Amino acid sequence: MQQPLVGKIALVTGSSSGIGEACASMLAAHGAKVIVHGRNEGRAAQVAAAIREAGGEATSVVANLASDEGARLVADAAAAAGGVDILVNNAGGEAAGGGNAAWLDVTSAEWLSTYDSNVLSAVRMIRHCVPRMRENGWGRIIQITSVVGHDPQAVIPDYGAAKAAMINLTVSLSKAIAGSGITSNSVSPGLITTPSVRRWLQGLSASHGWGSDWSDIEKAAVEKFVPNRIGRMGIPNDIAHAVCYLAHPLASFVTGTDLLISGGQ
Repeated sequence: MQQPLVGKIALVTGSSSGIGEACASMLAAHGAKVIVHGRNEGRAAQVAAAIREAGGEATSVVANLASDEGARLVADAAAAAGGVDILVNNAGGEAAGGGNAAWLDVTSAEWLSTYDSNVLSAVRMIRHCVPRMRENGWGRIIQITSVVGHDPQAVIPDYGAAKAAMINLTVSLSKAIAGSGITSNSVSPGLITTPSVRRWLQGLSASHGWGSDWSDIEKAAVEKFVPNRIGRMGIPNDIAHAVCYLAHPLASFVTGTDLLISGGQ
């Protein structure tokens, strides 16, 4: 198997499960040494161990990136591993929880918390990683955003606004680092079968009459959210493939771009 990322070090935030885990595993399969980050020590260590068992290189670090101290801890661990060549900012989520918070029910504190855990967590890691990338004349910065950053829902407005901000900062950063050998891009997933999305859809099924069998729930979700398009929900590897493309040395002419991986959603 071709390994175009041999010699590169990739930090994937929020990679102890779901999309982040898939990105970390696939980057490792392409030859990168991966730093797995999460907030649960056991899960992060388990993902890193699985990568090593598959023949890849991986270490893990645990910290909350919604604070300067947590970001510094992750940056220090990355420096000890040799620095970061590929930064994938995947950590985030909505503070209101559940994926169905009504517009007027989201508190000011939840708006701020969602912005901090998505936007500022990415900014913190960018600020730590860009100087070394500049010195090396090479780097890849990739934000994992969301389809709701383009097409927001009536619910979870804090999350949609935060993801839109991440798409915006990606473009701004690409202009700020132009000519440095670093690219800045984002990937916007649609409906992806991560553990959190499965829980969200199972919660919706009761009020929508979708039943309790996962195959029925998935079929109903496709009809509701991705009608007349690909005909299936996405899987984490769909996003990981896009991330690996943007991380590839041959993607040096792609910057300031958002890849919408949504099955037409």
